[in-house]
Amino acid sequence: MRYIVGYTADARGAEAVRLALALGGGLSGGGEATHLDIAMILPEHTPFSATYPGGDHGYRSIIAEQVDAWANEALQLVPAGVSARAVVRSAPSEAEGLDDLARESGAGLIVIGGRQGKVAARMGPGSVAAALLHSASIPVAMAPVGDGGAIPRGLDRVTAFIGTRPGATAVVETAAVAARRRGAELRVVSLLGQDGGNETQLASRRAELQDHVAAVVHEAGIRAETIVAEGRNIEEAVQALQWQRDEVAVVGSSRLAHRRRLFLGATAQRMLRTLAVPMVVVPRDHQPPAPDRT
Repeated sequence: MRYIVGYTADARGAEAVRLALALGGGLSGGGEATHLDIAMILPEHTPFSATYPGGDHGYRSIIAEQVDAWANEALQLVPAGVSARAVVRSAPSEAEGLDDLARESGAGLIVIGGRQGKVAARMGPGSVAAALLHSASIPVAMAPVGDGGAIPRGLDRVTAFIGTRPGATAVVETAAVAARRRGAELRVVSLLGQDGGNETQLASRRAELQDHVAAVVHEAGIRAETIVAEGRNIEEAVQALQWQRDEVAVVGSSRLAHRRRLFLGATAQRMLRTLAVPMVVVPRDHQPPAPDRT
């Protein structure tokens, strides 16, 4: 398995490397071997790439030395024995560069940090994360954006969130593959917001969701804990769940997405601001490797 790690020479970049290591088993060992491509995407047009009369006055060599230093810093974050390399390329945007590299290399996951300062941490993902979460062609893993979130040390449980719209089976199967690779537990959850319904309506909706979750797990041919989490709204339903220290959430792309592309829907965006664990977003019509039918 190959992961693309979106790296910047700051806390967000280090966070992305730590998350990739945790998901790939580089911190705790076990599971299938994972290779990390630690990618630094530079703007296509910068003062360093401009042509000046009489030469570039050393600008190219200056930026080359700086990029080399950043690459070495990134690779020093990777423990011995973990396969990794630094990749530097230019692109119109960081999100586009990461997605292009992922498709070219056959990577299975793009990993990015979640925080971009205290204000962004309270409000949601930064611009690069937002762009990837609305355009990537493969699953994207992002560290928690909330102040209470933390990078896991490994992977003990994978929680798949599903609704009743088409695509739930692909989300569950993707989560099952991740859990199998790391020997982690699997949990499948559907959320029930209680606002706007009386007890009779809620009971009917609860039963419908319970049947749906059980049917999806059965269709996927896997074993998993199934839960309908409830709260006055989506945020409270997420908060009502018990979370392990080393856990990741998996959600599906919105139905508005183009085929094999991401588009983060309204529910997932609300969850993103609430979750204290990393979130993996799976593109529409994503075809994960077939999980073990056990």
